[in-house]
Amino acid sequence: MPVCAVLFDVGDTLWHAAGAPPPAEFRRRAAERAATFMAANGLDGATPDALARACWDAMQEAMRTARAGTLVEPDYANVAAQAARALGVHLTPALAADFLDAIYVSGAEGGKLAYPGARDTLETLRQRGFRLGIVTNRAFGGERFRADLREAGLDIGWDAIAVSVEVGYLKPHPRLFQAALQQLDLQPAEAVMVGNSLAEDIAGAQRLGMAAAWKRSAPDATDVTPDFTFDDVTELLHWSLLAEASRVH
Repeated sequence: MPVCAVLFDVGDTLWHAAGAPPPAEFRRRAAERAATFMAANGLDGATPDALARACWDAMQEAMRTARAGTLVEPDYANVAAQAARALGVHLTPALAADFLDAIYVSGAEGGKLAYPGARDTLETLRQRGFRLGIVTNRAFGGERFRADLREAGLDIGWDAIAVSVEVGYLKPHPRLFQAALQQLDLQPAEAVMVGNSLAEDIAGAQRLGMAAAWKRSAPDATDVTPDFTFDDVTELLHWSLLAEASRVH
């Protein structure tokens, strides 16, 4: 089957956090926002800094555990609510979800910048007739993620977006890749995957029968051989599978 779509990971593939503030500044901003949130919702029982750190650390630990285990996306609102309860702060799951969103420093404020040539590469692939999609592990989806794409200049009118927190599974689980393929109404052999993780992007896609291009990074798996390896995202335009116009429109 001819390739007619390109699926992309986002973090450290299309954008990176080169301009991110130091960790202490992230914590300061999160604590400041936590204080505002707590005051607005009549919450006490812990300092804003302690509550922000406890909920955020619990969320990250839950994701790490899931990535090493079942690959089922955790219910971060419940995770944060439990962490808050341990500090004597009562958060309903809905309020905990709002709290996590409130303290999250993202987009340009969090230092996210598109790699040089990323947008031009996407636009060239589209001009060649390829459909474009995103397959990414993220604890925040919805409008927050779409806004981050816009701020980074990567709002190219994606044909498919599969975010782990929206689908319920983390890469390399096949369900996340399949969610994007279903949106495109394609078989795995009709799409290629591009990402920076050998374990999640490359191996996950190849197990489904997709070719996969690896943006060279610190290897996180052994015995995984990408179909194409690149350092600069613009090199994708020279990959034999993408070098010519898609034969399917």
